[in-house]
Order: sequence, then C-alpha cells, then structure tokens
Amino acid sequence: MIADYNTMPEMFWYCNRQYFGHQLPTPKYGILHSFSILGRFEWLRGWQGKPPTRMTILMSDYFDFPEDTFKNIMVHEMIHYYLLLKGKDNKASHSSDFKAMAEDLNQKHGLNITTTYDASDIPNSPNAPQRTWWRNIFC
Repeated sequence: MIADYNTMPEMFWYCNRQYFGHQLPTPKYGILHSFSILGRFEWLRGWQGKPPTRMTILMSDYFDFPEDTFKNIMVHEMIHYYLLLKGKDNKASHSSDFKAMAEDLNQKHGLNITTTYDASDIPNSPNAPQRTWWRNIFC
C-alpha cells in the first residue's frame, strides 16, 4: 500500500473502529516524501488553555508497504493522537504510556507496533527515486 489521500483515511477509519472504539476524530492527512521517516503525528498546541488543533497524520509515500506494515505505522501514529487527546502526551514521543499502549494493542490484536521499523526489505513505490545505493545505510 502506498500512502495517499485515499489509503490513509481508509486505514484510519478501519483502525479507529477496530482498535480505538471510534474515539479519535478524523485528522488531517499529509504525505511525506521520505525514506527515513515512515510516519509522523503533528498538531498545533492550543493557546491560553485551549485544546490542541490541526491534528495531522503523515505517512511516507516512498515505499509500497505490505498492508500489515501500513496498518502498524498508522496505529503507531494514532497512539500518539490518542495520548494527546487524553492529556497523556508529555512531549516524550515514545513515553512509557506510548509503549504500554502499543504492547497492549500488540497482545490483544496481533499487531506489531514498534518505535522504529526496518524498511530495508520494503519495495520502493513509483514515487521513490530509482537510486537506492544509500538505502541500507539509513534504514
């Protein structure tokens, strides 16, 4: 699966139903053209006590991910989103709360959510540059 504005919302809606009980409002989506960052969750901090805004899940379109890897990356970013909404985000991106929630989802649902992924065996998407001599150095 290649990250785009069709595959990302579909996977988000599926994962939100399956793993988060529809608790997460639909975020914005963005595409990363990156071989080293596979996913990221971004938001703007609220001003003067207001809640955060512009929650955005970004994923790399550099790879043609197997569906299970695509799902694991999406759920990884959704955990960051969930923890932010629950007030448990302490700016330590992979905090003990994050790791506990990832492990719980892994155990209950057979997922493989980790803090890093080895992308060296994942094929490039058509969006990726054809030169890959440096790929194994950074992944």
